[in-house]
Amino acid sequence: MRLSDVLFETLLPEKRGFISITGGGGKTTLLSLLGKKAAEAGCSVLLTTTTKVASPYLHDYKADTIFGDESILAHVPEKGRIVFYSEHHTLDMKKWIAPRDDVLTVLYSHFDVIIAEADGSRGLPLKIHTERDPVIHPLTTAVISVMGLWGIGGKAYAEAFGEDRDIIINGDYLQWYLNAPEGLCKGFVNNNAVVFNGAENVDDDVMKMLSGLSYPADTKAYAASEMEDRIYGFIC
Repeated sequence: MRLSDVLFETLLPEKRGFISITGGGGKTTLLSLLGKKAAEAGCSVLLTTTTKVASPYLHDYKADTIFGDESILAHVPEKGRIVFYSEHHTLDMKKWIAPRDDVLTVLYSHFDVIIAEADGSRGLPLKIHTERDPVIHPLTTAVISVMGLWGIGGKAYAEAFGEDRDIIINGDYLQWYLNAPEGLCKGFVNNNAVVFNGAENVDDDVMKMLSGLSYPADTKAYAASEMEDRIYGFIC
């Protein structure tokens, strides 16, 4: 079963919503994947960020139109089309930065679906948050938190952005990570999903480990491959 199909049907049942993507290990890929699915379903789609995101000239977001300033406010969205909008970063051309919250609020009245990358992990599979992140827009209707399964078995300080402990990422660590105030589920609303990305490269022991964990209420968890757009296991 396709990951994008399940997330769309679960988190956007009325083909409208504001999804914030947090965590590490595949946020940007999932942003593009889910945006493509929403467009295929006939929605007008806006891809954006509430923090920073790779320049659309360095990463292919599958967008039909790109905006780098507030001229987007004059744009008329089209069903089945994807727009990427973020602001040019004046000091780092590799990264574009978040639009103003009030601009996103206006755009949510224009577009059917907004999908925002709401976190940063510097490419690491796990993310330990601070008081400043993730940045969840007030209009968010659903949160997807991503974790890269390739971090399991590694040292926490090497695999988790914001972590400095010299301990192994195992089942006990993952249960702590799910429950910790600054862990994987920070920022969750009343409709959430956890995507354990990279499931195409793990064995049955890892799948059993994930199934044995306790998850927050109002949360679905999937072991999946974003690269293949495939779910390998419905965890909860």
